[in-house]
Amino acid sequence: MSQTEIRFEEYLKKCAMPQYGKIAVAIDHSMRSAVALRRAISLAKAFCSKLYVVHVIPTKLPFAKKAHVAPPNEIREVQYEHAKEVLSTASKAAKDEGIEVESVLLEGDPAEEIINFGKENGIDLIVVSRKEKEGALMHLGSVSSKIAEEAKTSVLIER
Repeated sequence: MSQTEIRFEEYLKKCAMPQYGKIAVAIDHSMRSAVALRRAISLAKAFCSKLYVVHVIPTKLPFAKKAHVAPPNEIREVQYEHAKEVLSTASKAAKDEGIEVESVLLEGDPAEEIINFGKENGIDLIVVSRKEKEGALMHLGSVSSKIAEEAKTSVLIER
């Protein structure tokens, strides 16, 4: 065995499995976020973690990244109703598995809000889903990649 292999083996023996006492899962209305929720629930169950189900209502319209253009009130009302519905459904799924869960509704830039929530609440793991993007949209970036790059905690991106 080489020195590197020996050091790696020693490190593995000393290294404990990371504990995820607090897991946050970012959800929206997509099927991919439902898969991320399932993953977060199974991890919370395995680690006896508290699960935070987080949904962020964007305060800017998707096409208005540089200018602050808020959605009209009618759209905001619909967004709130959908947010309450998705959080309720997600929380029920976690509770049905015996997980301690807290629903969190935030407003703002989704990636920034999730990163700040993780930092302010001592989150050990953030679970997000990856969006499939095609064509020109691929170059606009995504919430999951921004979280992965900027979060100070572990991030799991569910495909």
